[in-house]
Amino acid sequence: MLLVLLLLVVVPGSQASTSSSDPATFTILYRVWEEQPAGTRVGRLADDLRKRDQSDRRGGGRSAMDDFRVVEHGEALPFSVNGRDGEVTTLSWLDREVLCRGADLCELAFSVLYRKGGAVHFLRVRVEVMDLNDNGPAFPGELQEVEISETASLRMRIPLDRAVDPDAGPNGLQTYSLSVNRYFALDMRAAPGGSKQAELVVIKELDRETQATFDLTLTAWDKGNPPRSGNTMVRVNILDSNDNSPAFEDASPVVELAEDTEHGTVIIHLKATDPDQGANGEVEYSLGKHAPPEVQKRFAVDPETGSVSLKGPLDYEARRSYEVDIQARDRGPNTIPSHCKLQVKLKDVNDNAPRIHITWTPPDSPVATVREGAPQDTFLALVMVSDADSGDNGNVNAFIRQGSGPFRLKKIHGDNYMIVTNGSLDREKDTQYNITLFAQDSGDPRLSCVKHLSVHVQDENDNPPVFTQAVYRASFQENNAIGYRALKVEARDVDLELSGRVGMVSVQKSLDYEDSDRYSFVVEAVDQGYPPLTGTATVHVDIQDVNDNYPVITEPAAINGVAYLSVPVNADKGEIVTELGDEGAEGSTSSPFSPSGREGIVGFLATVLKAEDPDSGPNGELDFLIADGNPDGLFWLDHTTGQLFVNTTNATELIGRSFKVGVAVSDMGSPGLVTKATLEVSFINLKDHLKNSGAGNRRQLSFTMMIAICLGATCLLLMLAIALVTTFCRPDKRENRAYNCREAESTYTRHPRRPQKNIRKSDIQLIPVIRGRKDEPSDDGGGGESRPLAPVPTATEETAPERQYSAAPSANNTSLRSLAYLDADSPGCFELDGTLPRTPATPYRTLRRARNPSSSTTSSLSHAGTLKRHAGRSTATLRRPKTLEGRGRPEAEHSRLLRNLVRLSMAAFGDHIELSAASPEVQD
Repeated sequence: MLLVLLLLVVVPGSQASTSSSDPATFTILYRVWEEQPAGTRVGRLADDLRKRDQSDRRGGGRSAMDDFRVVEHGEALPFSVNGRDGEVTTLSWLDREVLCRGADLCELAFSVLYRKGGAVHFLRVRVEVMDLNDNGPAFPGELQEVEISETASLRMRIPLDRAVDPDAGPNGLQTYSLSVNRYFALDMRAAPGGSKQAELVVIKELDRETQATFDLTLTAWDKGNPPRSGNTMVRVNILDSNDNSPAFEDASPVVELAEDTEHGTVIIHLKATDPDQGANGEVEYSLGKHAPPEVQKRFAVDPETGSVSLKGPLDYEARRSYEVDIQARDRGPNTIPSHCKLQVKLKDVNDNAPRIHITWTPPDSPVATVREGAPQDTFLALVMVSDADSGDNGNVNAFIRQGSGPFRLKKIHGDNYMIVTNGSLDREKDTQYNITLFAQDSGDPRLSCVKHLSVHVQDENDNPPVFTQAVYRASFQENNAIGYRALKVEARDVDLELSGRVGMVSVQKSLDYEDSDRYSFVVEAVDQGYPPLTGTATVHVDIQDVNDNYPVITEPAAINGVAYLSVPVNADKGEIVTELGDEGAEGSTSSPFSPSGREGIVGFLATVLKAEDPDSGPNGELDFLIADGNPDGLFWLDHTTGQLFVNTTNATELIGRSFKVGVAVSDMGSPGLVTKATLEVSFINLKDHLKNSGAGNRRQLSFTMMIAICLGATCLLLMLAIALVTTFCRPDKRENRAYNCREAESTYTRHPRRPQKNIRKSDIQLIPVIRGRKDEPSDDGGGGESRPLAPVPTATEETAPERQYSAAPSANNTSLRSLAYLDADSPGCFELDGTLPRTPATPYRTLRRARNPSSSTTSSLSHAGTLKRHAGRSTATLRRPKTLEGRGRPEAEHSRLLRNLVRLSMAAFGDHIELSAASPEVQD
């Protein structure tokens, strides 16, 4: 069911003694649907108070609000209020029909005290429980019978049973309907108290000979959504005619009756007459057949005299009027009853004295307290005055009698007051006050009530509480009951001047020794001063162990109380091979155990039973034994270690057999706890066991090797990648290059962005250079030094300064047109008048830097290569002579010049190579 809440803030009118701006004079209204379960949130007072402060722009809107407390007395409320934030929640299932039966408006009101900014404020909370159409109209019975004479006159009315619907408003009883017929109609009238009653009306003359009975369906409806209804059968019996029916002198009498009227008092004398003679004229009186139960309990009718008397208690506060249906009938046959509606109105009597209910803070204190030096109008207690009477009888005035001290009553809402201080308090003069409250109504006679309130004045808080012991110790067994009182602690405060306050340390849950065997905590004693002072003490609680845990068999693991054990047997030796715990887990099998050394027992160790018991001491000491399944004594179990032995000297005959052995493990506690399990032991061949184990190990080894191989391959690929990156990214050194002019010429491609340049004769200059090394010996073996050679340019050449030579290839210059011919008459000179022949088979050496250390100190133009040729050949080649002959001859100088020319040709076919005298030698 969807919860619908509505918040209203209502400011009371002139009945409050304070202004509407006072936060203690307003009311919060919540609305909630019925049929809400327990714990349903209705509203939060702290949030609604903040919203009100913000809407009113109050200065204290940000002050913290806490310590909400319900101070209503009387019947228990179906709501609770959280002390921290004032959240209102339901305590039980809300049923409007139970809370407010018969009331159109179901509203529950209660008062709340709360603190804000250190001051105590008052709040009125009203919760309206809204009705749901959860009940339908219902009749007292499924069938009601009425009797009527066939001579009944038209428009005669016969009252019918009332339907009851506990819902209110549109969900309650609204109307009636009658099944279709030709003789009767239905009319509805409102009875005192708001109830609705249906009456059967005769609309056509009746004839018993034609039809003696009528069965009609009477339906009662509400107007809920969806509407509900209830049915009953009305059986009308037609009787033979009786000439006359009794007639009341007054068919609708009204009487007023005081609510305190004594039982047996005659209310009224009713009289009905019948003109018939004999039995047909004798009248008897009774309550109507359809009188409700509350009328039958309170009123009685004398059948002979018609006197109506009171037989039950009346309460004006519960119900203010009654309608009594009285019928009169003659004693003749086929009588027709007549009805009288008696209206009884109750008068209120001042029969209830006022009541005073006082609530103070703190609620657990036997007396109200106030701090010395408290300012004026400090809240002390809440006073609620009530009177069950109405009118002047319920109008109550309350006040404090003189001589009660510096206190006064402050009216806050209706008959609710606050006791506040009306002056200064001095504890050195008066430590205690006795306030006398007096309440009196305005009835006749006036009733009053007196109540006393003891007030103690508190001293300023300058001493903290002190426990009687600095350390408390307690000891009790585990598995205690919730709420078990472990020990008492006592603290004293000098400011109180009273005996110490005793606190009980109780256990909020059942403790377990296995979780913790000792608890240590600190208890605090806090006084109610401002600021509060605290005293502490340490509490040590020792938990005593109880044998509450059964032993648990951990090895071998049992499933549904059955553990399976396979024992390998060496068929060749007849011995049992036992796997050691840690070694077996690693895949290795231990050597067979020797038979047990116990006297009278010869056999092998099959396994070791392991069990645990979390208890301590004797409660945790375990004892192993064989319970059943060992009739031949084949197995023996060590009761202390749990070792299970097979009592045989040759276990080969046990291969393939299985045994079920019942084992039990008990502790040494009192009483002892026992755990039983069935151990199904199967003897298997060791070879089969090793095969199965080997297959598993191989699979495991294969998986391990797979991981190792993957890691190794990954490392190898990483190292290879590093080597490749290092190799290709290393910068080349120019001096370590090898250059081949033929290869450069054949693989040359023109740079797309580099402009073409043709090499002319004027671009080539031959400069004789002394290489800075000792001259080579001449052919005649002389040791003289050879003279330097100075190139003689042709007539067309222009002398140029010494510089490095650079040449770039071009499309129009695929070869040099200058041909070098050696002139025998002019050694040291040559002509550029031809092409330099190339021989494909001529090998070339790599370009290398001059190895002469002295070359670094000379100019870049002081180095030159030399071209050496074979003696007797007329065509210049690039091949270096294989012998040392011819050195020192003029031909050697010509060779040097020719080599310089070849170096220039190399530059013509290179991409961008700068040549100088310091360039490496050309391959010969």
